[in-house]
Amino acid sequence: MSCKYYNKICARCKKSDDYLVFDKQDLNDVSLENYKSFINFDIEVCPYCGYISTDVEQGYTNESESVINSEKYNDILTYSYLDGIIDELNDNFLNSYPANLFECYAMLNEHTKDYESAIKGYFRAIILKETIIKRYNQQKNEDYEDLSKSEIKAYDKINNILLDSIKQNTLKILDIYKLCKNNIYLDLINIECLTRLGLDDDANNCFNAIKSNLPNDIINYIENL
Repeated sequence: MSCKYYNKICARCKKSDDYLVFDKQDLNDVSLENYKSFINFDIEVCPYCGYISTDVEQGYTNESESVINSEKYNDILTYSYLDGIIDELNDNFLNSYPANLFECYAMLNEHTKDYESAIKGYFRAIILKETIIKRYNQQKNEDYEDLSKSEIKAYDKINNILLDSIKQNTLKILDIYKLCKNNIYLDLINIECLTRLGLDDDANNCFNAIKSNLPNDIINYIENL
């Protein structure tokens, strides 16, 4: 996949900067590779005002401003819901896997009723939070002998808070999904979310409803979830 820097003007603050833009893939052919490209998308963040979009020149409205200025948005953006835990733990994982940015992107698009983009944002946030949990657990296990009781408690607490946040994001997706037009990749995200919540019968029903339209690589992927 090729990429190139483009100078863009932020739709919110009107300041310009260079952004690395990847060529868009043709996702019309249904395949596992294209599904992974659909869910592992890129966002752009304005370095001046923090506006988040897949294209900083697009999508901003007065309604976006009300979301950006809301307490909930800023709690997510700053990870304040982690209740000071990051003061005790290395925050490199939070910076390396920016679940907060994708969740904020989802909030912006949910508010403007772009539900497909909202679902993609929430699901990307889920994937990144799951990765953060894995990395913190790896670090905890590697350093366990040298950790204090307070540090062990912090690792356990961040794990539980992120798991609860993932659950809330998953429930949000299932709710928004009902408002979307037919899209095979959104159907797959819905199935993944149902599976994460242990709603296997519902997941199987949704899977069987679209299975005839899926190639073998996606069928194998879903069956192995």
